[in-house]
Amino acid sequence: MLRLVLFDLDGTLIRSHNGFIPFNQAIEKTFGIPGDIRTVIPDGNTDPVILEDIFSAANVKVDITVEQWRAFAENLHQSYAQTIQQGITRLMSLPGVLQLVQELDDREGVHQGVVTGNLEVTSKLKLETVGLSPYLNLGAYGSDSRNRGDLPRIAKDRWERTLGTSLAPEHCVIVGDTPKDLAAARQNQMKCLLVGTGRYPVEELELFEPDATLPDFTDTQASVETLLSCTMAERS
Repeated sequence: MLRLVLFDLDGTLIRSHNGFIPFNQAIEKTFGIPGDIRTVIPDGNTDPVILEDIFSAANVKVDITVEQWRAFAENLHQSYAQTIQQGITRLMSLPGVLQLVQELDDREGVHQGVVTGNLEVTSKLKLETVGLSPYLNLGAYGSDSRNRGDLPRIAKDRWERTLGTSLAPEHCVIVGDTPKDLAAARQNQMKCLLVGTGRYPVEELELFEPDATLPDFTDTQASVETLLSCTMAERS
């Protein structure tokens, strides 16, 4: 049985310090107007939705063109790279994450990737910065669709083309830290594990009835067993 584990990034695998700075810089450089990601709650949203929310909070109407989206992605990537190099923005993987993906990498029949609201260029930069890119190099991103619910299907399609075989949705697990990760999983008939490492404590996440929850990934074996057991259990 082939199984696919699809990880969210921010709050699930990665935590950032001063991550708002490159985002705000990219907004002003691209659109010529100030914008602040701290005025909205970005958790579980795609970057396109986050940007729309920022403009809405500022009472600014912007019709974003395809060219502006391309410029924003390039500017965001450059701003992240520069602020990371300067030590202004710091990225770190959360405790136990590296050990978890390494353990999954050794499991026969288990493949792992990402489903994240980040644009692809910044997603890959973040993964490279924290040393996770060798294990998580294929998935779906906010640059693929503004709708979070579209991303699990896109990631699954890409993995099926890569593997040359089909994957059953019930053998795919979305791992995230928000109720929106769960909603995206359910929209695609996939399983979901929610971890209490982001905005929501695990006790609150349990109320949404995902297939499994964990407080964090510090216990590698328990994390692996809990995650993979999601694909074995039938939902009631």
